[in-house]
Amino acid sequence: MICVSLCPDVFEMSEEDGKSQIVAKWRIDNDPSQGIVPADLKDCVQAAAEACPVNIIHFEEINE
Repeated sequence: MICVSLCPDVFEMSEEDGKSQIVAKWRIDNDPSQGIVPADLKDCVQAAAEACPVNIIHFEEINE
C-alpha cells in the first residue's frame, strides 16, 4: 500500500486482512483505523492521504 511506503512510521500492513492500518503505538483504544500522531509526522500523513487511491485516509489537526 502506498500509505505504508510514504509514511511507515504511522501505517503498516495488517497480517489479518492485508489492508493498511495505523501502527499500534499511535492507535486510539487499540483501534487500527484511528490514531493520534505527533505533529512532526503531519507531512507524511498528509502525503499518504493525498496519494491514497481509495481516499480512505482522513486527518485533522488537534490543538491541545
